Amino acid sequence: MEDPIMIFSSVLFGIVLLFLAFLFAVFVISRFMKKENAAFAPKVSIVVPAYNEEKNIEECIDAVFASNYPKNKLEVIVVDDGSTDNTLKILEKYKKIRVLKQNHLGKVEALNNGIMNSSNEFVLTLDADTTLDKNCIREIVKPFLGKSIGATTGNNHIKNKKSVLSMFQNIEYHFTNLMRGSFSAVFRQGAWISGSLACYRKSSLKKIGYFKKDTMAEDIDIALELKKAGYMTVIVPAAFGHTIVPTRLKELYKQRVRWWIGTLQAIVKNKQLFSTKSAPSIQYLYISHFWWSFYAFLSLPLIIYQINYWLPYNTQSLFSIAGYFFRWFSLMGPIYVLYKIPDFGISLYSIFGVLAGVMMTLISIAALRIFNDRLGLKNIFAIFFYFPYTIVLNMIILVSMLNHRFWKRSFYLK
Repeated sequence: MEDPIMIFSSVLFGIVLLFLAFLFAVFVISRFMKKENAAFAPKVSIVVPAYNEEKNIEECIDAVFASNYPKNKLEVIVVDDGSTDNTLKILEKYKKIRVLKQNHLGKVEALNNGIMNSSNEFVLTLDADTTLDKNCIREIVKPFLGKSIGATTGNNHIKNKKSVLSMFQNIEYHFTNLMRGSFSAVFRQGAWISGSLACYRKSSLKKIGYFKKDTMAEDIDIALELKKAGYMTVIVPAAFGHTIVPTRLKELYKQRVRWWIGTLQAIVKNKQLFSTKSAPSIQYLYISHFWWSFYAFLSLPLIIYQINYWLPYNTQSLFSIAGYFFRWFSLMGPIYVLYKIPDFGISLYSIFGVLAGVMMTLISIAALRIFNDRLGLKNIFAIFFYFPYTIVLNMIILVSMLNHRFWKRSFYLK
């Protein structure tokens, strides 16, 4: 008689495989989509909210002025959110920027302050720890030639890649950037906005009442509110910046709690958007976020059960035990299963993991190539051992949902 838990595991991981297969299909189709290159260069206001950013603000502002966008079409506004370090002192040397000061009210208030005091119809919001590529502004404003576009967003590349955590995040960011761009290309609009690098039509923000403080993820919330008001959002793959990511597990945990719970808050708040008439990108956002929330509760116990289920067949020696766990937590697992097909045959217990590993690897390598990142030793290492990183992310999702009722509003002050 078949083990019922193993059968359930196969069903669960089969659904995961379907998600990955869908993503893979969207990626492949996107490579054949015609890319439009409109010539549009309006005046742009750049708003940088800053709170205790003495380590990053100078590099951020220098990158803005190093852009190849016409300088006479740029307005730069830094909103100091009550910094207690040397942020304001560093800003004194820049004569061509406006500095707005406020008490420490949080990022949302800083964004709204800067946007409402800006002079231009198009406003690019930029985190102080993010630096723009030279072509970013020129690329991110192009889609606004379409009157229905309410917001555009770019892609972030990672600046600090030296830690183990940032190596895995580098692969994750490239993967996510590629898929966001693929969705936007195939379905003609995206469902995501990057809070650290985005551009908005000011009149559309005014129409919906600007950014709100009732979720932890103001970027996803504003994207959904814009869609609710009839505007489209577009991901611009060629518009990218460079940002700093957490290098310690505690920092990663705090960031991902804010991202995950904030997105759940935003999609529940805007639940009327989810229908059969919604754009596929919107449908995917809703379905995938709730699915992965559900999956986080079941994945770790089932993985532990599966490891224990097959362990007795691999206990001949310490070497065989070590090899077994090495295969479980690395890309060597799918490779080994493929190698052993003549001996073991094909079973549902293994085929899902093999196909999932192959598709993730192919998309990750493609993303590195598309975003001009080298397939060096660090990236190879991160791809090879990416599975344990996904377990960490699932655990963060699980703990964040279990603890959500205890989170204080201090998360809104960022």
